[in-house]
Amino acid sequence: MAGSHYELECVACGRSYEATELGFRLNCQRDDHPPAFLRSRYPRRLHIEDRHPGMFRYSNWLPSRRIPEVAGTPGVFRSERLGRALGLSRLYVVFNGYWPERGATLRTCAFKELEALSVCASISRREQRTLVVSSAGNTGKAFLQVCSDNGMPVIVVVPESALPDMWITTRKGPNVVLAVLRGNADYADAIALANRLAALDQCFPEGGARNVARRDGMGTALLHAVEKIGEIPEHYFQAVGSGTGGIAAWEMSRRLLADGGFGSNKMRLHLVQNSPFAIMTAAWQLRLPEVPTLPEDEARVRIRQLWASVLSNRNPPYSVRGGVFDALTDTGGHMYSVANNEAEVAGRMFEELEGCDIAPAAQVALAGLMRACRSKRIGNDELVLLNVTGGGSKMVDRDLQKHYVRPDFVFDASEVARKPIRVRLPELTRSMSR
Repeated sequence: MAGSHYELECVACGRSYEATELGFRLNCQRDDHPPAFLRSRYPRRLHIEDRHPGMFRYSNWLPSRRIPEVAGTPGVFRSERLGRALGLSRLYVVFNGYWPERGATLRTCAFKELEALSVCASISRREQRTLVVSSAGNTGKAFLQVCSDNGMPVIVVVPESALPDMWITTRKGPNVVLAVLRGNADYADAIALANRLAALDQCFPEGGARNVARRDGMGTALLHAVEKIGEIPEHYFQAVGSGTGGIAAWEMSRRLLADGGFGSNKMRLHLVQNSPFAIMTAAWQLRLPEVPTLPEDEARVRIRQLWASVLSNRNPPYSVRGGVFDALTDTGGHMYSVANNEAEVAGRMFEELEGCDIAPAAQVALAGLMRACRSKRIGNDELVLLNVTGGGSKMVDRDLQKHYVRPDFVFDASEVARKPIRVRLPELTRSMSR
């Protein structure tokens, strides 16, 4: 039976659900508790399937209904040069990008390719509707690539500012649709438009952070690292916009602890945001269970100033049960806010010492690690994992061809809320392998 190897469990009330056959189950049916995530419950022991590609080696900890023929993988390595520069003797990098010399083969150069693969692999073959995904950039590019590779239908919605990053390394599939919001639009606007499109009869929503396939897919970056290292890291560093990747790492670390085969380290989360838009950092430093409310105009101005524009969610899953606040509380975690110039310096440092370019969000994460080292927040001999959530664009230019995706639909951000949504979708087929 599809999905029979796992169940979904509400973080707040513990109610269990079987996987749905069509669409995704995104919420608990009970309404007598605050908003809460559902979480996947898998067999306690991790079983590694070497015959499967990439992340699907960990398929018994993924909500997959099928296995694609091709799936990229992160690279994991001990960073000696960068480690020496930072005074860390056990610094490891999980490189979620394209760097074949280091074993990294994510052709979109982005961490989000893991979530796109996992989400698409979890969709039933009986599903006839079109998936709708919203993105600030990397998630959209990842779904364009994965769905084009595997013949899966999707509508990707991004703000116009993300359009220069909408390139893939294959030809866009006939069932792949890119919708762009022009004007002063950001990620929150893309989410709003995606929600309206997903409400159409022929569409269904991907669900964002509420989708366990998204979180569990991103969580496989930690599985790759732990398999290589042999134990759970003591510290985990990542840049965050919504915080979903940090939640994913936390959830996967809990499974690894329960498995018992990878030591007993309770991994501490270190999540980094890009100033001047760091609303979760501001909340966490005061131990507030909710993020502060910024006037919309002020939030838009701050987002436009970001070095890493993808770190720009105005409504992150911070206060939801099982969200960022709970993850930081459980792990005794920390949050940092770093300025644009700090991120730039960190990016140059990584490329000079390690030999590969990294994306702005990954530069933000490294800048946070550098700040933690300066403040002695981590010991020199402690086991540290840095998640480079994107990198290797120059390597793609060397080895592959970038195809820039042109929008199929363009919407005016000022009119979306008022006008009816009408789109003509192509005749759809669905052909992900196996």
